[in-house]
Amino acid sequence: MNLGEHISGGCPDAEVAQAASGSGILRFDAGLNILFLDEAAARLIGIPAETLLEQKVDQAVDLANLGNLVKSGISFSNQIIVAGTRRIVCDYTPITEDDSIVGGVLTLGNLQPKLAADASDELRELLRTTGDIFDSDYDGIVIVDRDGSVVVVNLAFADLLNTAPQAIIGKHVREAYPNSQPSLLPMVMETGKPQIGITHYLNGKQVYASLYPIFKSGKVIGGIGKILFKDIREITLIANRLQAAPETRVPSRTVAGAGATFRYDVNSIVGQCPKIRELKEAVLRVAQKGSNVLLLGESGTGKELFAHAIHAASNRRYAQLVKINCAAIPEHLLESELFGYAEGAFTGARKGGQVGKFEQAHTGTIFLDEIGDMPLYMQAKMLRVLEERELTQLGSATAKVIDVRVVAATNGNLEQLVKEGKFRGDLYYRLKVVTLDIPPLRERMEDVVSITQLFIGQFNAQFGLDVQGLDQEAWGIITRYDWPGNIRELRNVMESAFNAVDGPVIKREHLPDQLAHMFPPAGVQAVSASEQGVKQFIRSSLGKKDLCHIVDEFEKLLLEEAVEFSQGNKLQAARLLGISRQWLYKKLHKHFGTADDPH
Repeated sequence: MNLGEHISGGCPDAEVAQAASGSGILRFDAGLNILFLDEAAARLIGIPAETLLEQKVDQAVDLANLGNLVKSGISFSNQIIVAGTRRIVCDYTPITEDDSIVGGVLTLGNLQPKLAADASDELRELLRTTGDIFDSDYDGIVIVDRDGSVVVVNLAFADLLNTAPQAIIGKHVREAYPNSQPSLLPMVMETGKPQIGITHYLNGKQVYASLYPIFKSGKVIGGIGKILFKDIREITLIANRLQAAPETRVPSRTVAGAGATFRYDVNSIVGQCPKIRELKEAVLRVAQKGSNVLLLGESGTGKELFAHAIHAASNRRYAQLVKINCAAIPEHLLESELFGYAEGAFTGARKGGQVGKFEQAHTGTIFLDEIGDMPLYMQAKMLRVLEERELTQLGSATAKVIDVRVVAATNGNLEQLVKEGKFRGDLYYRLKVVTLDIPPLRERMEDVVSITQLFIGQFNAQFGLDVQGLDQEAWGIITRYDWPGNIRELRNVMESAFNAVDGPVIKREHLPDQLAHMFPPAGVQAVSASEQGVKQFIRSSLGKKDLCHIVDEFEKLLLEEAVEFSQGNKLQAARLLGISRQWLYKKLHKHFGTADDPH
């Protein structure tokens, strides 16, 4: 007779039914020696209580990798231990004294029937058999099942929330964290895409974390979150220690600002048109090379976003990305902003001097926007920095070695400025080692919908709304407009719409008046303020002028109205008239002697 039969009076089926009817408690010390268990626990395991009290937990049952979680004080719930042929669902909570683990409690639940495994069973088995990757006393760790319920959490994670593991275990991850941002683990499991190195607020603290989906046989069965830094300021401290370490030809200095600064990467560039796909591939290809990059494109096309993507894809991504707009800083302050100044360099200089933007970007990337507006005398100094890899602060005689990658941007024609003597040719060729030409939005209209949807998601989060999208008429306006202000204008239009919308759908009336009026509703003719005058003109011309003269004069009137209605936008005026822009220019030249506005 086996032990199970001994307990149940010789009837295994009756014994199993009795064991499944209640939960049991098993307590042990730091060495896993069993100190106490009740009769329900003994029945579930299938071994007499007096026999179990002489054993260790991992001798009485097969904990598999859960044993590592137990030794590390990592709480878990709804997990399976094995006793002989039995699979028992259990929860575990550590016992601590003076921040040390002195034991733990296993709460044994029902016996698990041997049925077809679902996602929860697969996650349980994975946690039982996986390696020691969850064994960590410092890193906060939380694991959820596919439904979002917390199944594993360690003390370090619970301590961040000033609570006990048992207060988190079993709760949905969106409800388990007090005073915290909602967890992104459900989204990670839904998309199957990890979120690596993100900032998140837990219990009022800004932490640095990574979130991963857990896959088995190509199916998401859970998710894991790991706290990399409990306080984001730890990153700055580590960076400062690294910078303080002795290095060859690296000047000692104090870095202003916080650690790594890129906010976006190549995945942040929305668009699938051929040109954008080519640019993304180019970004990833050139980012690792370290060469200077010149970004060309109209205002609002996203040049700064590309600068972020280049920095994020390079081996400089853990240093700073420093941004400066050369057109926004007064000419007499530009040198001190770029290169810094020494103490006493000029009247009113800050005590101790000031570190310049180039020095802040040491081992990282500097983004020089509107480079074409840099004065000529500064261009000469810039050229020396790029060639010699060193700079001299204003008011100092000591040169400092720097290691900086330059990404410059302009919406002007630098080549033409070089011909006109307004931009140094030698600096131009230093900057344009790699040139990326970012297309205007009107040349990638197939991306307007996806970019608009991105803004809808951002503004929903910002304004606390739940806008689902645009109605058919509003989409028609958005996709027919040529966006002279590019992505920046599209963003502003969507923000304006969010301030006007009063339901789940953005309609024509929620769009700015100037935009909505450019595209009259379907079946409605655009009526000019001089409609009656037009009719009067036709009637007064009949019998006095031949058809060709009447048509010419009416055509001239139409051109005038279209250009005025489009506020001088030739492409938009041509679309209103149903002709090409080149044909519009010919008509304007014919009737007004110029391709410019008729006013």
